[in-house]
Amino acid sequence: MKILIADKLDITATLALKEIGHEVQENHLATSSDLEKCIQGIEVLVVRSTKVTADVLRVADRLSLVVRAGAGVDNIDVVAASELGIHVCNVPGRNAAAVAELTFALLLAIDRQIVEGAIDLRKGVWNKKSYAAADGIMGKTIGIIGLGGIGLSVAERAKAFGLSVIGQRKNGRSPGVEQRIRQIGIRLTDSLEDLVAQSDVISVHVPFNQETIGLVDEALLRKFKDGAILINTSRGEIVDEPALIKVMQERGIRAGLDVFCNEPASAESSIVSELASHPSVVGSHHIGASTSQASKAIADGVVDAILSFENGDPLNCVNQAPAGEGTSQVRVRHLDRVGVLASVLSTLRAADLNVQNMDNRVFRGKKAAVASIEVVGPVPLGLYDELIALEHVLGVSLLDKRAV
Repeated sequence: MKILIADKLDITATLALKEIGHEVQENHLATSSDLEKCIQGIEVLVVRSTKVTADVLRVADRLSLVVRAGAGVDNIDVVAASELGIHVCNVPGRNAAAVAELTFALLLAIDRQIVEGAIDLRKGVWNKKSYAAADGIMGKTIGIIGLGGIGLSVAERAKAFGLSVIGQRKNGRSPGVEQRIRQIGIRLTDSLEDLVAQSDVISVHVPFNQETIGLVDEALLRKFKDGAILINTSRGEIVDEPALIKVMQERGIRAGLDVFCNEPASAESSIVSELASHPSVVGSHHIGASTSQASKAIADGVVDAILSFENGDPLNCVNQAPAGEGTSQVRVRHLDRVGVLASVLSTLRAADLNVQNMDNRVFRGKKAAVASIEVVGPVPLGLYDELIALEHVLGVSLLDKRAV
């Protein structure tokens, strides 16, 4: 396949993909406008921060997969990709350790006044009395907003520092995540308001989407304890910046921030931000995932995503509808012969049943197989008889899921 890597990515990804036999092009400084000009003939696009707009996707003539070399996909027009039948996959969890490490770097820098102390030392100022007044974090409570891979990695490290960890109760978590929450010993609260009211430190690790924009607003910030510390390594837009400035000035809240609203688009630029320059903020340059270890892990994840796509089962695909959403299921046992499935699909088409999901598994010996097909639409009378009458069909079962 022809693959375009449109952002800086560890060289191990390019080498591995070329070794497999793919044609890899690299354009680490590509902008959205550049992509519109060079996307022709590209089957797989890999990006980190470069925006993939609807215009880019519509211009592409062969594009089948966009891989975000990271967790969030807010720089990709996922809706447009879905409408065009283009898979969008991400690489979650590979940078969790790096972001968790920076979380504690920011927290300790605030508590121990590392930044101010280092600046004074470089000026030749010795002020041990002032900088020996740290409070310490052992025995305090950290509330983690977002118990995904990064949030859980932060929780594990928090336990090593002697912190109590709380998170928010949430429906729909996988059994594996629930088990990890129990193993770490995270106490769950019923609401964000309860979480922040009980926390000395609040660390934000949620994805950026319409539901999380302004999640940490003035109302929530006013539930913080006086003197609490806010850490944000997710996205700047999740925190209401003017509200944070207000509560920092009024209630002694401090913040460790790796992300800001309206960050510069280029890696080397200038930033005008009242929040970034505030004396109660220790900031970094959106570098949470920027370690050599994380870069290599993300590169491995990109290769895994492309290989899984090649094998027909895209890994961490964010825009593929889950199985089980059809209104009916048709299951056909059949001999493993050429044309059997074509006959089945033609029969379903004639019955005005739209196929949404299909899985065909061959048994050992490769003499028989079973096709499980999810369809949308009412199953008509007589469909069973039509299917069972097809050549090489061994058995048919029909399930109207609306009646279950």
